[in-house]
Amino acid sequence: MAATIPTRRSVGQASPPAWIKPQLAKLIEKAPDGPDWLHEIKFDGYRMHARLDAGRAQILTRRGNDWTANTQPLLRL
Repeated sequence: MAATIPTRRSVGQASPPAWIKPQLAKLIEKAPDGPDWLHEIKFDGYRMHARLDAGRAQILTRRGNDWTANTQPLLRL
């Protein structure tokens, strides 16, 4: 008897969540060391979320403010 392969149910495409809380940096005395750690330099600037839903791009600050209108040159890339 041949094995039966379960069929997948068709699920409609879901929209991404409206907001994801960003992971923020934490000030510590000394960075962890070892081969399992990777570090990046934090330059002063803005932390933004880019959200794409149904072909529409939206730029949000880490506090959830909509900066899409302020970042039009980025959205054209």
